[in-house]
Amino acid sequence: MESEDYSPAFTEIAPYYDKLMSFINYQGWVAYIEKINALNNIREKKILDLACGTGVCLELWLQRQYQVIGLDKSFAMLQVCKDKLSKFFLADDYNWFLINGDICNFSLAHKVPIITCLYDSLNYLMREAGLVRCFEKVYEALWSGGIFIFDMNTVHSLRDEWGNQTYYRQDSNIHSTWTNTFNSEKNISSLKLTLTIQRDGSTVTHREFHQERAYPLSTIKNLLSEVGFSASLYRHLTFQPAEESDLRVMGVARK
Repeated sequence: MESEDYSPAFTEIAPYYDKLMSFINYQGWVAYIEKINALNNIREKKILDLACGTGVCLELWLQRQYQVIGLDKSFAMLQVCKDKLSKFFLADDYNWFLINGDICNFSLAHKVPIITCLYDSLNYLMREAGLVRCFEKVYEALWSGGIFIFDMNTVHSLRDEWGNQTYYRQDSNIHSTWTNTFNSEKNISSLKLTLTIQRDGSTVTHREFHQERAYPLSTIKNLLSEVGFSASLYRHLTFQPAEESDLRVMGVARK
């Protein structure tokens, strides 16, 4: 349960998110997804990115001449995303579009060949029913023969890497405190994140509460299969079969 002293996830940190995540190899993720597209003979450059956040990957897709749709529940994150993508707007050419919505309850006017959901966004779904609902909505939104590409943290990652610990980071003028606790009965990791920002001689503090749930790999594959997908799970950014001992896995689900 959220503490009264902490804001919901991806509200307070939105303006600082890109700086906090500057170490992420987004270029590598996009290049990996393009390999998957090629292996599945998908040539149409049209993509829906679920939980798109501040739109770092959307920007990379646009640079590669894709038409993109970004969907996110956080209006604050979408505002950052909109500002970032505004330079790509072309008159009479709607090459990008943003939706403030829920990954478990969305629909598109026109189906797409590729849907992504990256950076453990699916782990934010606390119940199997929510995961199934998301998979169903993705299935409905894909072309026949389309693919759903996603990543997830494993139980091993949340239990053994994040565990029950506090660590500290300094990113330019942002000092952050990350306090994790792990519930072994539910495989849920809870994070209390505090940002202290030094700016113009003053100090601003923001606090957010995040939770992620990890699912066994067999559960993920079974749920995808129940929806109708043919799916494979791989070690992160590879084409080697995923194992429970991996920290992060990539999923490729074919309609």
